[in-house]
Amino acid sequence: MSGNDAPKAFTICAPHCGNYPCSFAVEANGEGIASFKANPAMRIKPCIKGFQIPDRYNHPGRLLYPMKRVGEKGSGPGGANRFERTSWDEALNLVAQGLEAAKAKGGNESVMMYHYAAQHTMPGGKDGSPATIMRLLNMWGGAIQPYLRGSLCWKAFLGGSADVFGHWQIRNRPNADCEWIVIWGNNPVETGYRGLMQSLQEAKRAGTRFIAVDPMRTRSVNRFADRHVPIRPSTDTALALAVLRLMLTEGAADEDFLRKRTNAPFLVGEEDGDFLTAPDGTPLVWDEAAGETRPAGACERPALYGSFQAGGKACRTAFDHLRAAAEPWTPARAAKECGVSEEDVRAIAGALRKGKVVVYYGAYQRTVHGEQAVRALHILNLVTGGFGGVLRHGGASEGFQLPSATDAGLADIVASRWGVPNPVQRTVPIGQIAEAILNPESHGGPIHAALIMWGNPVGQAGDAHKTERALRAMDFCAVSDIFMTPTAKCADVVLPASTWLERCAITEGVETGSTFYHLIPEIAPRHIVMFSTGVMPQRGESLDDFEIVCRLAEKMGYGDHFPWKSSREWVEELVAVARQDDRFPWFSGLTMEKLETEGMVILDIPEPETSWELQTPQGRARLYFEDTKTPVPSYMPPEVVTQKGGRKPLQLITPKTYFRASSTFNNAKKLLHGDWNVATLNPADAGVRGISAGDRIRIYNGFGETAYCAKVSEDIRPGVVHIPAGGLPEQGAANHITGDALSEYENATQNSYSVEVEKAGQSISRSKPASLPPGPGNKQA
Repeated sequence: MSGNDAPKAFTICAPHCGNYPCSFAVEANGEGIASFKANPAMRIKPCIKGFQIPDRYNHPGRLLYPMKRVGEKGSGPGGANRFERTSWDEALNLVAQGLEAAKAKGGNESVMMYHYAAQHTMPGGKDGSPATIMRLLNMWGGAIQPYLRGSLCWKAFLGGSADVFGHWQIRNRPNADCEWIVIWGNNPVETGYRGLMQSLQEAKRAGTRFIAVDPMRTRSVNRFADRHVPIRPSTDTALALAVLRLMLTEGAADEDFLRKRTNAPFLVGEEDGDFLTAPDGTPLVWDEAAGETRPAGACERPALYGSFQAGGKACRTAFDHLRAAAEPWTPARAAKECGVSEEDVRAIAGALRKGKVVVYYGAYQRTVHGEQAVRALHILNLVTGGFGGVLRHGGASEGFQLPSATDAGLADIVASRWGVPNPVQRTVPIGQIAEAILNPESHGGPIHAALIMWGNPVGQAGDAHKTERALRAMDFCAVSDIFMTPTAKCADVVLPASTWLERCAITEGVETGSTFYHLIPEIAPRHIVMFSTGVMPQRGESLDDFEIVCRLAEKMGYGDHFPWKSSREWVEELVAVARQDDRFPWFSGLTMEKLETEGMVILDIPEPETSWELQTPQGRARLYFEDTKTPVPSYMPPEVVTQKGGRKPLQLITPKTYFRASSTFNNAKKLLHGDWNVATLNPADAGVRGISAGDRIRIYNGFGETAYCAKVSEDIRPGVVHIPAGGLPEQGAANHITGDALSEYENATQNSYSVEVEKAGQSISRSKPASLPPGPGNKQA
């Protein structure tokens, strides 16, 4: 219970969950936490993960002291390294020496700074890296930064969206104008908890009906769906093409919109697949009235269909190419390929006449051909004229444009004030660092050393065992983390980092999850700045990431460039600079006093503008992509994806989940109760293998194996096994049985693999299923 004398402060939860950031009010009594509640200023309350922060602070598995490897690599339990406690002075000396030795051996191009996005805070955290670790390393000569190439989460969505619209933050048909909404390959009750779920609930209360396309009857299916379409995993593009075919044959296309806003009427040469252009480069269209080509924009009603001869070249319209791609996909063929009914195909096509597909970072895009599905789903919205432009958001300066509508400007200020260009031009995909280390010729040469912060590649990237081998194969590896993660167990030096409760930090965002801000205009989320005061004392000898970098800078000879005595001093400087930056007038009233007393400050930022100035090659939305291998969406069956040891009979899906963010919160014991962390399979698949609910099962393929408690349920379609993304070896780990193949835009492909399952032994008692915490709209369906 809270005491009247307990001081009140605030902290932040900002993992890479899509729903960040969240603010919490904390009351502390000495070294104990008297009260931990959501900041009352939050309009949409945090999810259950954030409420585990006190347990993370007090967790018995916390790293509290610097550690160094002793003995041979891999000589510890389970092939991990063995460690002993050391001092901060020795640990940082070893880090500096390890980096310098790698530089001397192979240059800065052989040193890797691996981080992902475990902490969206500043200065400690990924978002502060331009002012901290990357500032230091770039002054030192630079390092490979895999985070800037590819993604473990959503690059297929970003790249596929940019192909169509030039950006991923767009406006589609408003919910109020939709009779139907199709939730395709997403589970917003678990992954869109702060904003998207509430927006969809408002639509449902207003009478909008829903179709959910998902291999599993998820919590979102139960809450929203009037119709559930249990698609076979990785066949989304085939189903989308079949829906498109029906829409075109039934006259659902908004042809005037397609002529005006898309490249549908552009003429494509039959021989080379390129657009025909005028001498000035303007694409040509076919003027139906004049019977000749004209530059796009100079013709009032260009043809959308047909084949023509232009300047001696055979050509046809881009839209005709799209129609031809969809033509073979009859409802019957799609039903057979996708494992759905013909009526399902017709229902989706009918719904989209006056509806939309919700397209964001769905499970379909974490596959080898994920971009194909992203482009196809966006095109379904385009064809009916449901696209309303991209979001543009800038500052007060003429011509200045922030990268996305969810930015407030702090990150830009940090990069421009403290950022140092990276002299190293070499790149490595973040999903293939193991391949780059073990096979130097695959990505430009050897990698001798790595520093790892705000990430856990063994627990995040595909083929965990390969990543373990790679990290131990380098001359030197240092890891900074809160826990002894599977990645840290491969290190030569482990540096104990503090938690959000122990550090002063700042972050920017919006009142909802930033990643689906553009999908929820009816909620009108406001921009915010959140602040953590560092309310609790640091445990053991753990340090804020920022202090770790400042101390390492001293060891490497760059201490003068890191003059701050604390994170708070850095935050004070940032706030003072932001207040004076004319580009961002909304920071003029931001003060440390407000941040300390409120924990969250709402910024007076104008609503983003909707623009038709698309950053695409011709400034229009695209449904034909002349710069890709497949200019129109094309379907590749999941069976064509090769995998180590050959394909297995059951398709594996490892979607993002409610109870952890990638590998963050893996060891939150309260979240492991119930049926969250289980393997779900259909009774037909369980029965032929002699598996019952509660059995311990072994899931395996050529990449490795993992063990889970079995949940046997009709909620999942036959032929599919569901386990949550992330995990730890002792709990079950999806990354032990997935590969490191990458998609077109080098996205991770954890949903492209197949497995076999067998009974492993004794049964495990299952707890009562976990329920969602109280919150807006959280009444169980």
